[in-house]
Amino acid sequence: MGSAQVTAVRGVTLDINAGAYVALTGPSGCGKSTLLHLLGAVDSPTSGRVIIDGRDTSSMSDREATDFRLRRIGFVFQRFYLM
Repeated sequence: MGSAQVTAVRGVTLDINAGAYVALTGPSGCGKSTLLHLLGAVDSPTSGRVIIDGRDTSSMSDREATDFRLRRIGFVFQRFYLM
């Protein structure tokens, strides 16, 4: 997008209890996928923090993030397929 700045997620505070099932809904382009990528430690925020079980996901290495997703997060990608 060149030099354009896009704010995909702003001002979100979210508490989810252990074992809860959560669905994110909203119109196309509202930031659902971006939020899921942040919560799943796939992406890191440019500002703010994502804290899950007391851990800041942006401080995780790729290996730690992969292990975190494996053991702590049930994650279904929107476009999951094998090539």
